[in-house]
Amino acid sequence: MAGASVAVVDLRKAYGPIRALDGVSLEVGEGEYFVVLGPLGSGRSTLLKCIAGILEPDEGDVLIDGESVLGVPPERRGVGYMPPGYALFPHMTVWENVAYGLWIRGFPKEEVEERVREALELVGLLERANSYPHQLSGGQRQRVALARALASGARVLLLDEPLTALDAILALEVRREVRALAKDLGLTVIHVTHDQEEAMAVADRIAVMRRGRIEQVGTPLELYLRPRTLFVARFIGGENNFLECRVVGRRGRFVRLELGSSVVEAVGDLEAGRAVLVVRPEMLRLSERGPLEGIVRTREFLGKVYKYVVDLGEGRRVLVKEARRVEVGARVRLSFSPEDALAFPYPPEGLEEAVRYE
Repeated sequence: MAGASVAVVDLRKAYGPIRALDGVSLEVGEGEYFVVLGPLGSGRSTLLKCIAGILEPDEGDVLIDGESVLGVPPERRGVGYMPPGYALFPHMTVWENVAYGLWIRGFPKEEVEERVREALELVGLLERANSYPHQLSGGQRQRVALARALASGARVLLLDEPLTALDAILALEVRREVRALAKDLGLTVIHVTHDQEEAMAVADRIAVMRRGRIEQVGTPLELYLRPRTLFVARFIGGENNFLECRVVGRRGRFVRLELGSSVVEAVGDLEAGRAVLVVRPEMLRLSERGPLEGIVRTREFLGKVYKYVVDLGEGRRVLVKEARRVEVGARVRLSFSPEDALAFPYPPEGLEEAVRYE
């Protein structure tokens, strides 16, 4: 079994005044594990349903292996759509749940038997073929849903929040299983989630969506280290520091920024004006000669490191993650490498609006 390439071209979908998709274009390669990440209302599930054929876009196109599938019913697109919560029939056995789609499509009995057996063997559940969904764990039910998609002959798996029904520990196990199985079979996967940690763990590449548009596409490392927008900088990696400042010059590829009474440097193409300095908590270091000075207001022990809130004055506070232990109330200096910080132009809509999830 081999995956198929998927492309969406300028997709648009509106519900009254709400633009769920506002000109979305992307390409997913054959055999790629691609994650669409975004907050609630970003349009990620609408995008997946348009690819599946559950929804028809108002404008744009969906291509699988270079061929448009607009107007093609879902069962003939070569995709397996897995909605949140598995959508298994509780009164049917595992075998019957996997076989159901093949039965209603009129496959011969012998072929149904062969496909179902192969699919259940692939997900390691052949011995539970006669069990009912309520007799299975959450992870096993997830694998039944996956077997159903495999039995249908799907070359593209569309996973809509596939781990939301699982507890945290089981979700870690299942996400590893699904990725490993998809890679072993060479399937193309488009996985939709709101959980950035989940996305970073499984994706070859990630598309970050916001308000019906794609903010950035890249590998997990690219998005983490070099976000192109302030929203991506906030959404990927969780906590981040955003500090308002002003451009005062350049030094080679680095922009020089006035931050209170200090001057710091960061990666950026700015020449003048207001700016926003973005630096992750783990990139800040307690340093005797650091350019930033502040007072430790809180301290939390996270296991390997401490998380500090440091008050820099003038309403500025930063999060710092450091292995060194210092006392609350201590005056400290902070430093960071210019390579580990980014400078963005100050957004015209304001910083709070630029990073807001909704």
